[in-house]
Amino acid sequence: MMDVVVVGSGISGLSVAFRLQKQGVKVKVFEKEDRVGGNIQTKNIDGYICELGPQTILADKQVEEFLSSAGISPIYAKEESKIRYIYKKGRLIPLPLSPFSFLTSPLLSLSGKLRVLKEPFVPKSIKSEESIAEFVKRRLGEEFLDYIVDPFVSGVYAGDVKELSAKYAIKRVYDLEQRFGSLIKGAIKLKALGPQGRLISFEGGNHSLPAKLAQSLDVDLENVVLRIRRRDDRFVLDTKKGKVETRAVVVSAPATSAGYLLRDISWSAAQEFDQIYYAPVVVVHATTKDAIPSGFGFLIPRKEGKRILGVLFSSNLFPGRKGNLLTVYLGGATDPEIAEEDQEVVVSIAQKELKEVLDVKVDVLEITNWKRGIPQYNLGYGKYYQLAETLEKENPGLFLTGNYLRGISVADCIRNSELIAQRVLEFLRG
Repeated sequence: MMDVVVVGSGISGLSVAFRLQKQGVKVKVFEKEDRVGGNIQTKNIDGYICELGPQTILADKQVEEFLSSAGISPIYAKEESKIRYIYKKGRLIPLPLSPFSFLTSPLLSLSGKLRVLKEPFVPKSIKSEESIAEFVKRRLGEEFLDYIVDPFVSGVYAGDVKELSAKYAIKRVYDLEQRFGSLIKGAIKLKALGPQGRLISFEGGNHSLPAKLAQSLDVDLENVVLRIRRRDDRFVLDTKKGKVETRAVVVSAPATSAGYLLRDISWSAAQEFDQIYYAPVVVVHATTKDAIPSGFGFLIPRKEGKRILGVLFSSNLFPGRKGNLLTVYLGGATDPEIAEEDQEVVVSIAQKELKEVLDVKVDVLEITNWKRGIPQYNLGYGKYYQLAETLEKENPGLFLTGNYLRGISVADCIRNSELIAQRVLEFLRG
């Protein structure tokens, strides 16, 4: 019998498995595909490093310590990656990086800036939960919502600000109001005006991370887990290759898959997890012979009427990357229909709007269609946290993790893996 089985070899599952193995725990990872990494996939096309999933990782101290413990050396983004643009009324405007540049930037009107400066005097909401749109409009004004927060949400969640929950989708910002009564006051006291950490990738692209982690683990590829049942003090897994018994099981599959696997443990939970909405995202990699701006890339507010959500100047981000590579994002919760379009339609939209925004002609290298792309932490999302906690409490030895719980980013998944691994250890040793 195994000590621990991990279902799924995305970054959540691999990180938990790696931490447990370092503690001497016997772990086996099951993966239904023929490669590890989940949505972290990289293709080298004619020397261009094309990230099909996450483009970069924002690594804080905790993430860097994890990488060091795994013997993995990151590469760091170039200084110019700090330059980011918002598309407004036909031109790219640099995103302000300081209070002074905010005051002098044309991104917001004078009235929009004055509205932001009123934020410390805005009272807390009496509502138990607000959408991001409600939260930001109340605290910072409609213009700040439209031209800064809305494109940011498109870039991170490919989400709809009217549907995403401020409490769960932007928890760090939401907590500033809860703790300090003001976002500006809180940011000043914490000396943190934005996300903390350094942008990283790896030689050969981001898939090097899960690939390197998997090298030291027992990973069974192309062996799908079909169901999980509890039997006395153990779990029995039916897999394509046979039955497996284990003291503990970590389910790190996406929400719908997790629900399906757990249907024999809780049919109602399976039904609930199946309701979590994953926004579709279409990723287009394209090259151009024309000049592109320096910097990270640009985001397009939904108010501007384009179908492109944002574009990364991928060849600008890390040393040694072949240029000029653009990574274009379309779809999301505000335009899910594009995921159903033919590739010719997607190419036409990307080429047309890149010409309008950057005045460049492009050749498309690759199109990736994530029909279930990014989980949406929409209003009422807390019920899924409670459901996961209840399942774990009622079934000792069962642990749930993944980017549908406690943060969608790669860095979130790595940080959360420390907590999950510690809880698994406590269970095994209890």
